[in-house]
Amino acid sequence: MVSKALDRYLSPADVWGMAYGVMVGWGAFVMPGTTFLPVAGPAGTVIAMVVSTVIILIIGNNFAFLMNHNPGTGGIYSYAKEAFGRDHAFLSAWFLCLSYLTVVFLNASALLIIVRIVFGNALQKGYRYTVAGNVIYAGEVGVTILALVLIAALYVITKPTLQYLQTTLAALLWAGTLIISVFCLPRAFSGSVMSSFGTMGINNAYGIFSIIILAPWAFVGFEVITFDTAHFKFPVRRSKRIIFTSVLAAGFSYAAMAAVSVASVPDGFVSWGDYLDHLGSLSGVISVPTFNSARSVMGTPGLVIIGITALA
Repeated sequence: MVSKALDRYLSPADVWGMAYGVMVGWGAFVMPGTTFLPVAGPAGTVIAMVVSTVIILIIGNNFAFLMNHNPGTGGIYSYAKEAFGRDHAFLSAWFLCLSYLTVVFLNASALLIIVRIVFGNALQKGYRYTVAGNVIYAGEVGVTILALVLIAALYVITKPTLQYLQTTLAALLWAGTLIISVFCLPRAFSGSVMSSFGTMGINNAYGIFSIIILAPWAFVGFEVITFDTAHFKFPVRRSKRIIFTSVLAAGFSYAAMAAVSVASVPDGFVSWGDYLDHLGSLSGVISVPTFNSARSVMGTPGLVIIGITALA
């Protein structure tokens, strides 16, 4: 009974795991090659992520302030309602719901990218339709739904177990990111690649701004720690330190994975820009630049590590 009662309360590691794990999703591994680098390039992406991290730190500071002054169950809706009334709270919650509706399904469907890299087209059974050039298969849709149902079941049936699992996955995610960065970043910074900007021919400042406005999407989720303020095992004032640590770690992860993406260019391409321009026609490991760089620099162990990291 005592053990079960204590399971309701969160340690600093649990809270850090919730915040960091929710913020750094699959986008850190795929979006550098498909969105960030073509628009802003390696230099622009790193600059944008630094600026974005500063912006989110300011928001995180506000959350920490509100958590200290409202020790009960928090969240965007609760805080906005208390400060500005129901109308502001409704609008804030509505925008947050839209963010979660896009992020949850994007990360769930991205699970299939790992499957495709490791197992090829094993799940591409039961063709349904094609949307914007993307072929939809019943087999892959089924796996996506199964993943969502399993996580939902953990929330309903055994939340304490999910807390431990989430903390463990966050630790694996952070450890994997550090290992890949240690081995791959020196290769990325060895030449002039990291001083390059986007390949789409747009203004550099506009390219950087285009990435910065994605910051709320990239860092969405860290406010979930405000929901369990009443269950912390530690003084609520320490939440500011945890939030700042989580945001800084997430900012590093995004910037590092963008740099890792250009650490290695496969044979047959003259530059990282040429490589990214042809991603749509590639398949397997080389179709995801972060995975390609990890395997190229570290061999098979690198591929295993980044696969586990992305899955976490």
